Amino acid sequence: MPELAFFRHGEELLRVALGDRTAIGRAPDCDVSLPDPALSRVHAVVERRGDAFHLVDRSGRGTRVGGADVPEARLDDGAEIGLGTWRALFRAAVADGGDETRLSGGTEVRAAPGASAPIPAARLRVRAGGRERTVPVTSAGVIVGKEPTCDAPVDDPFVSARHLRIAPQAGRWHLVDLGSTNGTFISGARVAQAELPFGVTVTLGDAELVLEPRDAPEPPRAEAFEGMISRDPGMRQVFELVERVGASDAAVTILGETGTGKELVARALHARSTRRDAPFIPVNCSAIAETLIESELFGHEKGAFSGAERLRKGAFEEADRGTIFLDEIGELPLDLQPKLLRVLELGEVKRVGASRPLQVSVRIVAATHRDLRAQVRAGKFREDLFYRLCVVPITVPPLRRRRGDVRALAEAFLARAAPRGVAVRFTDEALAKLEGYDWPGNVRQLRNVVQRALLFRGEGQHVPASAITFEDTRAAPGDTGDDDTLYVRGLTLEEIEREAIRLSLRRNRGKRAAVVKELQIAKSTVMKRIGQWGLHEEGRAPGDAAELEDDPADA
Repeated sequence: MPELAFFRHGEELLRVALGDRTAIGRAPDCDVSLPDPALSRVHAVVERRGDAFHLVDRSGRGTRVGGADVPEARLDDGAEIGLGTWRALFRAAVADGGDETRLSGGTEVRAAPGASAPIPAARLRVRAGGRERTVPVTSAGVIVGKEPTCDAPVDDPFVSARHLRIAPQAGRWHLVDLGSTNGTFISGARVAQAELPFGVTVTLGDAELVLEPRDAPEPPRAEAFEGMISRDPGMRQVFELVERVGASDAAVTILGETGTGKELVARALHARSTRRDAPFIPVNCSAIAETLIESELFGHEKGAFSGAERLRKGAFEEADRGTIFLDEIGELPLDLQPKLLRVLELGEVKRVGASRPLQVSVRIVAATHRDLRAQVRAGKFREDLFYRLCVVPITVPPLRRRRGDVRALAEAFLARAAPRGVAVRFTDEALAKLEGYDWPGNVRQLRNVVQRALLFRGEGQHVPASAITFEDTRAAPGDTGDDDTLYVRGLTLEEIEREAIRLSLRRNRGKRAAVVKELQIAKSTVMKRIGQWGLHEEGRAPGDAAELEDDPADA
């Protein structure tokens, strides 16, 4: 069956079987919805005409096929289609599985003539409501939905009664959306049907599915990676990204809520780089007075200003041939941002009061808990600097989205803080209390809670549940704070609605049901707007290697 294979940043993310008509664009109701602001709502359509397939542009600007922007083109086998940051490869003849099938290990096994292709035994890993379980998948396939009668029921208000089906087809596993209300997403793209390889995450509502080989070992226990402890798939993706980009000099921006361990990720990048023997210089941009931050970053000459009694090297000079970590980069004053851009582009720094710049070789890693795209829209952050810093964005998931790590982290913090030679343990009730909390302060808060519980445990060697206390600093309902203020002057009604939904998602940590309740808007409208404006990850964690680009504006 002919198909389109979709690539992003050189990595194949999904395959879609082509029917008589396949619409591609950023609108949620397209057959393939790609989260990219460069695409129109319906960007192009692939149509079957007789035995051939043709691409028809619907954007009015032309769609790139074979390196040229065309209004329409016949697709030959191997034709490459450009779709913003995505690339699609047309394959006219796909192995139907009767000749061979590719097993998980990469070995090709040729079937006997006339024999049907063997289907690799599989299981489905379901993550929903903070819990994880596996469901066996037989050759008859599996139906996933909210109805209890489904093979894999999912308790999620944004999952349809019969949401999707996973079944074998021509020797491979395929996913088919069963007309769900809120859609099925693979790698951020909404799909109607697609081939489903092992290990690829499928998102429906707030739940996630992963198809695995039946005999695959269970995920390993929590292991340390450069000082970070996790067995969560989201954190393992962070570790893999660190491994992949650590050796390069590309600028990296680490995104995540306060307390998630962004500096540990930055130190891991440095440790896995060729610069690991050179300095790692951390700078907290929010902890330095605006009058001093230029001197802290770039240094100053003797007598450059009152109090400059001697020459001082800045952080960039100190980090020469190494890595500089700019924490809370979103707090950098606007007038200093062009100077940082110059360092990124030319490797030049100029001390305060100096007449000539200096050349430095520095790898820049930045971090922020803010939404930099919102900062750009508000005029608080330069757009050109945003794109230079976010060459490789890495999103660190909050602790509430990886509850399976709470126990391992708590026990590790307890072992480090316990008196030498004393084996202190949590009681089962204490661990249950820790795992039931949602950790607004993330890993930093967990560490502090464990240290306090160790002091309050009494004289025994067990930490009881009564020793665990929480200090929740979150704002009360209705207290939105500075970042959640909605300024309506000069906005259109559509912009006001978009900002209201975006801010509600942030206040409610991405929980759609809470947004529906707070804004008193129909659930279908909220989901439609979230898809229309690319707000899928708003409030959960600030963007992903791929998700930083999931903020499409209307074409």
